[in-house]
Amino acid sequence: MADRTPRLSVVIPSYNHERYVGRAVRSVLSQELDGEGAIELVVIDDGSRDGTPDAVRGAMADFPGADARMIEQENRGAHEAIMRGIDESSGPVLAILNSDDAYLPGRFGALLPHVEGTRFGLAFSGLRTIDDDDQPLADGGAWPTWYRGACAEADRNPTIGLALWVQNFSVTSGNFVFTRELYKCLDGFSTHKFVHDWDFLMRSTLLCEPSFVRDTLMEYRVHATNTTEGVRDLLADECREIVGRYLSLASGLDRDHPFDGEGRADPSERNSLALHPSAWPGYFDRFVSSRATLFDGAPLAAHLGRDRFEAVLPA
Repeated sequence: MADRTPRLSVVIPSYNHERYVGRAVRSVLSQELDGEGAIELVVIDDGSRDGTPDAVRGAMADFPGADARMIEQENRGAHEAIMRGIDESSGPVLAILNSDDAYLPGRFGALLPHVEGTRFGLAFSGLRTIDDDDQPLADGGAWPTWYRGACAEADRNPTIGLALWVQNFSVTSGNFVFTRELYKCLDGFSTHKFVHDWDFLMRSTLLCEPSFVRDTLMEYRVHATNTTEGVRDLLADECREIVGRYLSLASGLDRDHPFDGEGRADPSERNSLALHPSAWPGYFDRFVSSRATLFDGAPLAAHLGRDRFEAVLPA
């Protein structure tokens, strides 16, 4: 009999996505793994008021014997749903899938080798953008054009971590596959509304160099409402906040316990390729220039406070 011990746990936070969530569930449960172990799926329905729970149950019924379950709760927000799903799961490797997106065949077979066997590991793949009817967006459209340019940063920069400072071509937390130990050490995802995925990703680079598998292994749905134009000031505030948090953690890596999470990382476990003033002088300003609309093109120190910035510089 095959070993049914969870090798990977996938969490889907769902809310009012009756139209899409069935496809998301099926895209997880149809994945195949080489060797022993199974995929565990935990869906947290966050108080949906449409037919989402029935759609989830219907999709799970197509995979009898799968390690899949749904937990229904009152609406608490996506952050709480994700955290509960992870707490309820048991696999040593984690993934999150938004309930309107979908995985493509072969995803875990391609990504798991980059994270299994490590304490801290994170990988993500190439993706394609689709519309509300599951059709790929036109190549000349805004999203595909941006995405191609963003992915090109992987070739323009010496590391994937540095490239992600310039453009977040991972796009979404639903594209991450990462170890539970990394999640614990980083104390999970932040409560930021718009940049919680980028925050988690950049903090993770302090402990591991992300792996970018360029194969197209997931679909990311772009809705007409996927825009930040009306909340640019809040987005800028969140970006400045997470950069400041990163600097504080980068400085803390020289002390015994750099993170406040359940796990602990010794300074020797630091990713030597991570963005840090002593390792990559000049890249902080490059990051700022790539986010001119958020930082007004001024030096990073001017926004974070020069005292705070200089505190992480080598003596």
